[in-house]
Amino acid sequence: MDRAIGLATQRAERGKVVLELLSLPPILKGLIVLAIAGLTFPITGVYLFRLNLLPLRFMLMHGAILGGAVALAFQINPFWTTIAINLLLVLFMAKTSRSMKADAGQISTFFMVISISLAFIFIYKFNVPAKDTLTLLWGNLFTLSWPEVIGIGFFALVLTGFQYFFRQQLRALFFDREIAFTSGIDESRLYYSVIFLTAITVALAMKLIGALLLDAILLLPPIIASFQAKSLKQMILGSALWGGAFATGGFLLSIAIDIPASSSIAALASLAFIIIYLTQKK
Repeated sequence: MDRAIGLATQRAERGKVVLELLSLPPILKGLIVLAIAGLTFPITGVYLFRLNLLPLRFMLMHGAILGGAVALAFQINPFWTTIAINLLLVLFMAKTSRSMKADAGQISTFFMVISISLAFIFIYKFNVPAKDTLTLLWGNLFTLSWPEVIGIGFFALVLTGFQYFFRQQLRALFFDREIAFTSGIDESRLYYSVIFLTAITVALAMKLIGALLLDAILLLPPIIASFQAKSLKQMILGSALWGGAFATGGFLLSIAIDIPASSSIAALASLAFIIIYLTQKK
């Protein structure tokens, strides 16, 4: 009985500590942003799967490192610089792949190499501390300012609105680009829009949970949702629900047991994947 009372007391104290931590502005901003990201960012993960653009995210990861190096070299905001660099890379990649009639995944490999090369040139020439640039590999969630939080929230609304208003056109694009074109859809503009939204998503996700673990929000929710989804709509909704659960649940778990938020989110998503995969297989 005494042991049970002791355990209950410890849980109550831990819950009180968690609530106190959530009242701190950096912690509160982290929870808000991760909840928003978890509910919306997996949409672009679905895009990556349906358009077979998985190599694109590696180019965007390297582009984010280049953006960080440029920002530190010229003492400017790395948050917006990273987004700008990724958008430029995507623009060049899309133009090059179309003019050369080459696969976007192959072209993205070239830009991945050139972007990381430029990043190291900036690090060397401007004496940028490599460790500061490489913090992008594990994220920096608690340094977000309120304008950045608002910017992420606005982007989440844009991404959700894009999916809602263009859902029919996207369904045709995912089925076959040529059929979408012959159906009167401006598939080129729609395709570029998808890539641009993905570029911004990857840059923001790297800021939140880092390059090494961003797939926990970007790709694992769509994979898990695909186990039971029978339509694109079900896959989008399932991805959003799983992503929101992983982001908020992982964040609260990290606060409760004092581990990095990104690692907690990735561990929770991986555990859910294993359980659901084994259940489906059985």
